[in-house]
Amino acid sequence: MSYSELIQVIGLSCLLTLALIMVLTRLGRRFLAVVQGLLPPRYLKSRGVRRRAPAQSEPHEPV
Repeated sequence: MSYSELIQVIGLSCLLTLALIMVLTRLGRRFLAVVQGLLPPRYLKSRGVRRRAPAQSEPHEPV
């Protein structure tokens, strides 16, 4: 294999890799849209982080 053929193979593999990445990206976006369409609306709402209130210790009464 000559140097020019090697460069052609490298260029072709780069182009095919870019095309494959574009196709997979589009399919991934469609897949996510379908999955989000199947979920109930409550799962799509963003919520803040819920934190527990610190535990309040009760004072001990002498008996």
